[in-house]
Amino acid sequence: MADFEPMQPPDLEEVRQRAYQSGIFQLLGTRIDKVQDGTGAVHLHVDARLYHGQQIVHGGVIFTLADTAMSMALLSVLPPNTPFSTIEAKINYIRPVRTGEISAEATLVHHGRSTAVLECSVYNINEDARKIIARVLGTFHIQRNAPA
Repeated sequence: MADFEPMQPPDLEEVRQRAYQSGIFQLLGTRIDKVQDGTGAVHLHVDARLYHGQQIVHGGVIFTLADTAMSMALLSVLPPNTPFSTIEAKINYIRPVRTGEISAEATLVHHGRSTAVLECSVYNINEDARKIIARVLGTFHIQRNAPA
């Protein structure tokens, strides 16, 4: 059970508008689905731009999507404009991806004063099939008001 107090979630459209202006969102075509109460979800459409030499989606793309979902989950419980960053993450790749959509769903596990721990499940969605492709556990640093 997460030990944090949910706050008013950020406005989803405002988060989308700001995020979609960043290069990585544009490069990968990432879309934000949820930013609320310690959860975050994002997805992208698979195409050949995301493949490595073996004609499967590059693991870095899958990790980036998971990191983004975890960031959205953390963003949902922090005061506006609180800086944070990933300081460590571990990923288990379960199966390769060649087609469909990739969806990452993250949940806040622990929210401390200066760190947070999140977990994320990443799925490949093809028509009606939804299969897990990776699991991620990440630790984030939360920057609190630093002395001037």
